[in-house]
Amino acid sequence: IELPKFTPHSITDKRMMVLWLRFLTEINSNTQKIPTDLLNDPEIGKAVEELEISGFTDAELRAYDKFWDSVSVERTLLDDRYQKGKEEGIAEGMEKGRSEGMEKGMSQRSLEIARKMLAKGLDDTTIMEMTGLSLDEIRLLTLNL
Repeated sequence: IELPKFTPHSITDKRMMVLWLRFLTEINSNTQKIPTDLLNDPEIGKAVEELEISGFTDAELRAYDKFWDSVSVERTLLDDRYQKGKEEGIAEGMEKGRSEGMEKGMSQRSLEIARKMLAKGLDDTTIMEMTGLSLDEIRLLTLNL
């Protein structure tokens, strides 16, 4: 590393330079615990992880890869389940909306027919039988005519 070529232009750059210098000078094969201020930086944390991985034996590396493969499969399964649940929820909502819309349309049509029947002078009982409306609904229509 050619440190003379690196000139920090801000406090953040200076802080990063100090952290990386500490990483390069303090972390070695004898290091048991890595200081938390180094691990708080995502880039240095990634470097520490890569350093740990590079020290794995073949068996440890296979186990590590197997672990991350299983995590990937689990995430994929969860994403698939989430997507399927979302699609089912949307379909259920659409069906419910369609059903409610049809019900409202039928109700509106019954009210329209009842208005016409009232205008023609038909009695409430006949209108109730023909439209399925209640007596209260028919009386309310009568008041609004």
